[in-house]
Amino acid sequence: MSADVRPATDDDIEAIRDVAWDAWYAAYGGFLSPSTIESGLTEYYDAELLEAAVGHEDIAFYVAEVDSEVVGFASAEQTWADEVELHTIYVHPDYWGEGAGPALFEEIEAWADEQGVDRIACAVFADNTVGTQFFEALGFERGTEAKGEVAGELHAEYEFEYEL
Repeated sequence: MSADVRPATDDDIEAIRDVAWDAWYAAYGGFLSPSTIESGLTEYYDAELLEAAVGHEDIAFYVAEVDSEVVGFASAEQTWADEVELHTIYVHPDYWGEGAGPALFEEIEAWADEQGVDRIACAVFADNTVGTQFFEALGFERGTEAKGEVAGELHAEYEFEYEL
């Protein structure tokens, strides 16, 4: 199975929200309460917020499709002169290990290279084993531990960097 990656459009908003919902419960369900997950999803995946991100000229936003069905998404933005921040990369759990995540990252990496930056950075909850293993497999280096907030709760997270 190979995923096709393309720029996201407003028509993808509902599918992006569906993927986020299932991916969050699968990846975060072991350490975040259901109410925290639901609050985070409601805040971060509001339809208007997603439409703004998808349509923003400074944000790279891609979806991965298998058989014309959106199975994953990724977004990134140049936040410093030498760095792109990977804001999101999620794949529906039914497609974990099938190549959609690396395909999305390749598109983000190509976009970051076009921006002329030196690295891609992201933060991953320390308890998100699926996420930390994914980024390490891509070649990201785990950096310092920090605190990340979701729905008013602070959780340990790792800063990851990928050198271009």
